[in-house]
Amino acid sequence: MTRDTAGDRSVTGPDAGGWHDPAVTGLPAATGGTSPRRSRLSELTDEELVQRAQSGNSRAFETLLRRHERAMFGTSLRLLGRPSDAEDAVQEAFIAAWRRLPEFRGDARFSTWLYRIITNRSLNELRRRKPAASLDDDDGPVPVALVQTGGPARQAEQSAMLTALQSALADLPESLRVCWLLREMDRRSYDEIADIVGIPEPTVRGRIARARTRLAEVMAPWR
Repeated sequence: MTRDTAGDRSVTGPDAGGWHDPAVTGLPAATGGTSPRRSRLSELTDEELVQRAQSGNSRAFETLLRRHERAMFGTSLRLLGRPSDAEDAVQEAFIAAWRRLPEFRGDARFSTWLYRIITNRSLNELRRRKPAASLDDDDGPVPVALVQTGGPARQAEQSAMLTALQSALADLPESLRVCWLLREMDRRSYDEIADIVGIPEPTVRGRIARARTRLAEVMAPWR
């Protein structure tokens, strides 16, 4: 796996190609189409692509998939900590999105709708792990980007700080961690997070505030 730590993106899933393989995803095979056609589709907005996809244009849905897959993978990876689990969650999310596409009415942005699906899939995977978890199980650290600067001593300090932050995030209650990650790492607005998680916006703000307080306490020695 190749990791772009500056953008906190992994190319394990998106560049593997399997997510677009009908034999893997169960999505309909795209028919026809040339590079110019792909280029024209890529110039359309999400809303325009959704309309075409809802009319049965699988190329339009493939364009949506390619447009959002890296962001979806990053979100799932930060929640699950394991690239293989994130890949599975994204694949399941896109299959679910295709099957539920006729239900999409545009009440929220398409990207928000997708975030809701991938967040729920990732949380379901976390909950599935818990009954089988043992004291020796390691779900892996919560991936957080860090651009290291300075000499070896400074980089060692930054690595230790990152490890502490990852551990602190893993120790947060799921409800707080999800809201914090969507806000601080994915840069989602409060109202988007409320829509994704399915709770009122004031509750989102409260959870993020509590998460920030807990993380600040843990990270105080690094200030």
